[in-house]
Amino acid sequence: MDITDLVALGCPVGDKLVARGETIAVAESSCGGLISAALLARACASAYCLGGAVLYTRRSRRLLTMLTAEETTGMRSASPEYA
Repeated sequence: MDITDLVALGCPVGDKLVARGETIAVAESSCGGLISAALLARACASAYCLGGAVLYTRRSRRLLTMLTAEETTGMRSASPEYA
C-alpha cells in the first residue's frame, strides 16, 4: 500500500465527514495506523480528524488507556467487544 492507495481510501470518507459536519477519532490496533494514515492523506484533514492512537501492544494499551488487564482478559483484539 502506498500513499496513492491511502488517498483513494481516505478522501471519500473525509469528503463525507466534511459534508456532514462530522468529526472522527480513531483508536487502532491490528491496522497499525493505516486507518489514520488514510484519513490524514486528504488535504485539510484537521477539519474532520480529531486525532487517534495506535495501541498495538498490551503495554501501550496499559499506558495510554484506563483499561486494566482484567477488563480485557479473554477478549480477542479483533472483536467488537475489544473495540
